[in-house]
Amino acid sequence: MIFSFKKSNRAGDHAGKILVAMALITLSTTACSNTQQELSEREKDIDKQKEVQMKVVEKTTEELKQDAERQKDQSLQTLEATKKQLDIEKSNIDAQKSSVKENTDVAKKNLDKQEEIAKKVVDRNAQVAKDELKDLARSKP
Repeated sequence: MIFSFKKSNRAGDHAGKILVAMALITLSTTACSNTQQELSEREKDIDKQKEVQMKVVEKTTEELKQDAERQKDQSLQTLEATKKQLDIEKSNIDAQKSSVKENTDVAKKNLDKQEEIAKKVVDRNAQVAKDELKDLARSKP
């Protein structure tokens, strides 16, 4: 009977081993399931962080683009204002140039008239002097 006890004991051991193996498989499956769930949650967290970081990158890039556009607009406005000022100054210079030319032309015409008058005076004075000389010569016998 001892021998048969051992046989039944071996069968019990075998059943116990099967139960232990089943328990280990169940624990392993549960552990794997828990590990898979943890991995899945971590991947979801990584994806969320990725989305947040992507949005930050997009927002920062958009803000930098808008800032660059604002700076461009300000520079263009400044340049346009400078151009308008320079156009006004050029217009004033052109007007002064025209005025100088006009004044010079008028002055030259006046000088020409004065020259003409002076020549007539010189001619007349010379003629008067000649006439006086002739009169003086006639009055002397």
